[in-house]
Order: sequence, then structure tokens, then C-alpha cells
Amino acid sequence: MKPTPKSFAAPTSKRRATRALAWSLTVLAVGCGANDAASQAGTTSASQALGTLPATCADVHALHPDAPDGTYALYVGGDPNASWGAYCHDMAGTPREYLTLPLQQEDTNVSRYLAGGASPGTSVVTRYTRVRLHPDTFQVDTGDQTFATSMGELTHSPDTVRAMPFGVAMSCDGEQAQANINLIGTNFEVDPALFGVGGFDASGTAVASGDGQVVNLSGGGFCGWTGPLGSYNPYNQTGSLLQLKYRPPLLLPATCKALQTDYSLHHDGEYTLCVGSDPNKCWSAWCHGMDGASPREYLTLQHTEDGANFSQYLAGGSSPGTTVRTRYTRVRVLPDTLQLDTGDQTFSTSTGQLTHSPHTVKAMTYGAAMSCNGTQTQANVDLRGTRFSVQPSRFGVGGYLAAGSVNPSASNQVFSLSGGGNCGWVGAVGSYNPYNQYGTLLQLTLNPPQQ
Repeated sequence: MKPTPKSFAAPTSKRRATRALAWSLTVLAVGCGANDAASQAGTTSASQALGTLPATCADVHALHPDAPDGTYALYVGGDPNASWGAYCHDMAGTPREYLTLPLQQEDTNVSRYLAGGASPGTSVVTRYTRVRLHPDTFQVDTGDQTFATSMGELTHSPDTVRAMPFGVAMSCDGEQAQANINLIGTNFEVDPALFGVGGFDASGTAVASGDGQVVNLSGGGFCGWTGPLGSYNPYNQTGSLLQLKYRPPLLLPATCKALQTDYSLHHDGEYTLCVGSDPNKCWSAWCHGMDGASPREYLTLQHTEDGANFSQYLAGGSSPGTTVRTRYTRVRVLPDTLQLDTGDQTFSTSTGQLTHSPHTVKAMTYGAAMSCNGTQTQANVDLRGTRFSVQPSRFGVGGYLAAGSVNPSASNQVFSLSGGGNCGWVGAVGSYNPYNQYGTLLQLTLNPPQQ
């Protein structure tokens, strides 16, 4: 089936420079890990001093010799209006540029040689997460498998085939093999006319999406293939060059809806969002419901072991039943305000059931400890591994004859909560009977990038 992702909206000339520079700062700020800030500062200051912008990873290395492998902004011909995010590999040796392929699904960015006929064995499937891209020509070296994984093995006499170049579908039994190229989320597209059929009694197709970012390939013969023009027996590392076309970047996405609308992303997953499109305010969000009209943002909690990120209502007293305990793996975050919706339990599991007349309680809101028997119970909030923290004043005691404590870590990322009463609780300020989905909003603080 022909994919139909929406086209990028081309930015106006007045906004291109701002968007390109924002994109470059983002890949420097969030693409490289703990050394990002130092890398960004060194590269930026050196570029300004020399009056140039890096066009290659070797340029980045020359400007900042200690820069590690990671994602950096490269500029087309030194043009500040034309940048792209390149993964720079082997920065301590011979720096090389790779294009990261953001969309990783079962049948995306795969090449395939279908076993059978004159090629006995098991079908060879190679999946790519990055491809080698020459920054001066924007040609992909389809035979470079530095960031690829392969499975299967077959015989193409006299050769043993264990891997396939990028963008190839091949068979030797007359059947049509399938392959895919997916450049969604990058600054590039490809012309389907750059693919052709080769081999004996060969047939196949190359069908592109309207914006040229997705190409579905079908090919086979006795033996035959569909692949980039110039391909011959395109297996193992015998690849050719595939020309890509550069396209200007968009504003940095602030919401999952922006990813869906502007970048044609329709799969749930972990993405980088930037508050107000500010490259200094980026965070990792799980986008949920990307195939629907209203995708939502969630923060993935890195600590989900027993005793972390749970809420609890202790049974007993005027609340008979079994203690209700809810554990969270992700929490809903409103991307415009960075408020956490404590009542959203999309990514949570609960045990126990009790009666809080007239309600039956089966779940607890995030960050709440409650009882109705005068005994304090426990809860935990653990945001380690994220960019977020919470001010201790955002938690408080509520209810009848209530008591409790809020014990934060030094970083305000971990809170040990204790609360109870007759009935009473400790929870986010503004909470009232914080059970089931009766949650309130808990304000988060976005911390500076880790140095």
C-alpha cells in the first residue's frame, strides 16, 4: 500500500535562519549525551571566531578536538539557513557523517534478499538505523553497514550472502521481495526515479510517498532486484551511491501533535519535544495515540522497581477492603505548562480494592499516600533519569485529622511521602480525596541540561 504521510510545510525565507539555527542548537544540546553543553559551547565559539560554520564532521573536530561521537549541526556550504543533524562517528579517528533514521518499525528502512530458487538458505534481512551520507554531495553509500543489523544467510553462487545494501529488494526464485526507505523526521527526500530494475528476467517497482520521504520497493527475478541505479548483484557490501535531496528544517516540535502534523510521524514512541520550540528547553516525551486526532505526551519514568513511583491507600478503619496500590511507568505531562496530570492512569497498574463511601476505590492518583484508620502509609515519586524535578512546596497534607511528611532528595527528584488520617492524605497541593481519577495538576520544573 502506498504510504501517504503529509508533506513538510516549507518555511518562509524570513524564518529559515531562525529555524535552522534552532535545529542546530537542538542537535548539539540533546544529541550527544553528558558532553553536549561543552560540545555546543566549544563549537559555537570556535565557529564565530573563524567566521565559518562546520559542513563536515572533520570541521567539527577541527573546531572542537575533544568533541565525542554524537549528533551535530552541519551546514550546507556554510549557509546558516541550511543545516541538518549529522551523527558524527569515529571523532577520535577519521570522522564520518551518518544520517539517523528516526522511524524504526518492523518494515521500515529494511532491505531484503528472498531465499529460494537459485539462492538456497534463509532470507537475508538488513535493518538500518543510520546510513552513511557524504555531506558534500548528499549521496548515501548504500553498502556501508556500520549502523545496520542483519539476519539470515543464503547462497548466491559462489558467494555467501549475509547482508544487503540500503534500498534493495532481490530474489532468485521469481518472487517479489520487499524493501523500504523511510526518511521521515530527517531533512531529506529521495526521487523514486533514482531506482531501477536489474538482473535476469527482473521486475519490480519503486513507489514513493507524495513528499518523497518514503519509498516502498518491490523486486525480484532469476536473479533480479530493484535498487539504486547502478546496482549490480547488490548484496553484502556491494552497494552504490543513492542521491538524496535536502529540504529546509521546520520549527522544533513542542507537542506530539506538531510531530504528527509537521513531520508526518504517526507511530507511538519516544521523541524529543522543546517547550516553546526553545532548543534549551527540550525533553524526551512518549507520544501516545499518534494514529489518532489527539496525541498526548507522557514522561517515561526510568525507575519503576518496587518502591519507586507508586501511590497507596491503606485499607482499614472507615475504608474496609484491601490496600490499593498503583504503580506508574509513565505520567501525563501537559507540554505547554509542564504540569503533570496526576489522575491520568494510562500507563499504570493497580492492585487492591476498598470502600471510601460511597465510592469503590480501585486506583490512586500519582504522588498520593492516604488512609482512613489513623495510620500513615507511604508513596513515592522518582524522576531520576529525566530532566524534571518538583519543588517540595507542591505537596501538602489534606483531609480530616490528617498528618504526613514530604521528604525530598537533594535534587528534588525523589520524594518519600507519608500520609494518613481519618480520612487524610499527602498529595499534590489542591488534592481532594485523591483516589481513582480524582487527580490534580502537579507543576514540574525543567532542569538545565546535564553538564
